[in-house]
Amino acid sequence: MIDQNLDVDDIWRVLRPWGRYQIGQLVFMWLAMIPCVIHLMASVFIGYRPGYRCKTDHLNYGNMSVIQAQQCSIKVYPNASDLSDFETKTCDSGYNYDDHVDISFVTEWDLVCTGAEMAELSQALVLLGQGFGGFIFTSISDKFGRKPVHVTSHVLLFLLTASVTVIPSYTGFAIVRFLIGAMVEGLLLTSVVQYVETLPVEWRFCAEVIGLASWTTGIIIVTPFGYLMRGLSWRYLQLALSLISTYSLIEYWLFDESLRWLMANGKLKEAERVLRKAAKRNKMEFDEVIKQVKERMAAKVSNENELTSVVFDPEKKEATVYMTSGNDSDTKVELIKKIENVDQYQVKSYSMWTIITTPRILFNSVIIWIVWVTNSLTYYGLTLISASLVGDRFLNYFFIGAIEYLSALMEFLLLNRIGRRRTVILFLAIAGVCLLTATMISVFTGLGGLATFFVILGKWGITGSFSSIFLYTSEIYPTNMRNAGYGCASVAARVGSVLSPFAATLGNYVKWGPGVVFTSLCLLSSILVLFLPETTGKQLPTTIEELKTWYKENKGLKFGANKKKGITNEEI
Repeated sequence: MIDQNLDVDDIWRVLRPWGRYQIGQLVFMWLAMIPCVIHLMASVFIGYRPGYRCKTDHLNYGNMSVIQAQQCSIKVYPNASDLSDFETKTCDSGYNYDDHVDISFVTEWDLVCTGAEMAELSQALVLLGQGFGGFIFTSISDKFGRKPVHVTSHVLLFLLTASVTVIPSYTGFAIVRFLIGAMVEGLLLTSVVQYVETLPVEWRFCAEVIGLASWTTGIIIVTPFGYLMRGLSWRYLQLALSLISTYSLIEYWLFDESLRWLMANGKLKEAERVLRKAAKRNKMEFDEVIKQVKERMAAKVSNENELTSVVFDPEKKEATVYMTSGNDSDTKVELIKKIENVDQYQVKSYSMWTIITTPRILFNSVIIWIVWVTNSLTYYGLTLISASLVGDRFLNYFFIGAIEYLSALMEFLLLNRIGRRRTVILFLAIAGVCLLTATMISVFTGLGGLATFFVILGKWGITGSFSSIFLYTSEIYPTNMRNAGYGCASVAARVGSVLSPFAATLGNYVKWGPGVVFTSLCLLSSILVLFLPETTGKQLPTTIEELKTWYKENKGLKFGANKKKGITNEEI
């Protein structure tokens, strides 16, 4: 049986990080991004709102009267010769649309005028469901494993999205949309964690960039479906999109549980089975893999009998200390003693309360939260209003999605070259300037096509910022505070994403409203990030005392980015 003390990163290095086994596992995680984003963004087409006017067929005021249908009211002029005298009536008989009546759930249930907010609410519920799913599935996946949560979330997502096609009422539709959001988060969470845990630290950045590319692919896949099915009911489009997840029904047998999770939770028999399978797939011998991993671990120790690792037993309140013995090729990591007083080795655990009660950490955290709100609000807002931009709605949505490929490429090129902080600032500034330009063109000129072009460039900037802030946040907090830090940032992101569907409603009342909000937040955030410390190439501390000193020494407006290449971020 394998030793629980083996370094999982070294296991993946010995097996070759991009071996056949790892690629096979990663493909399923990246593929899972596609249904996640499809069902987050599907409302662009299934919730499309075409031009509309009140029905006037039921009104009859005689030959001398004039009846004028407007979007949300009807003006009746009893005498055509006197247009100063008119009566205003409500749209009691419904609406006429510029497209077929069942093109979307908006037209089917007349979610316009006084009911317009209900359409945006249905999308907000999906994003709110994400927050609920993140709260529930984080602890479940830590306790029961990544694979059960991944498969269960995907199967339920398939069933829920398919069931939407037969739901007759808006209330039922809204409830199911909330549940869809929860399943999306469960699938997304386990996919990201799984592909991070299937690669050593130096390659995880590449996995994140490929994950962004997969996410982008999911966005643009919706375009051909929407275009080819534009003459059919929205229910057929919803069914077609749900069928993309059909393979979830057999997914349980297609990939393995996370090796890192199995070893961390003492499930060594299952871990050995996975490792033997990986070695066979990568055409290596299991025993040789174990031998090389132990040699790597021993080689990290510069002197004989130098401390390698400490494993704690909370029940016995003692620590098992592992040292190296010997300097030849058979070097092993062996148990040499137990220590009853483990306080000197224990790394304290911190919570959200620690963040709130530590001024310097709270200051940095508030900036991070504002950036997350800005990213989620602007990112989802721009995507969801793509159908209302000047130009073909299908092409607009396609280009707003496809531009994210360039974001992934630019992120890959910049993060280690100019640093995390400068990369986030650059992307936010690009987004802010482009969206400001688009707003001014839209308001003061008739060049709607040019305004759309700058909106697409703004989407490029905010996508790069959103992706980069994931990595930056993980480095702002040390390991024992990372979950708490991510938890707070996730809550902030949900605030922005839940508000984003209402950008379209704001635009109906104030044309320049969404642009001003997005621009202001992007430019404000780019300035605030200047006060954060640079983390590229910096070894982060593990205690509050060390963290305070580290923040002071590396505070923003004082420290430039380390341009050193090949830096790893797991030296925490």
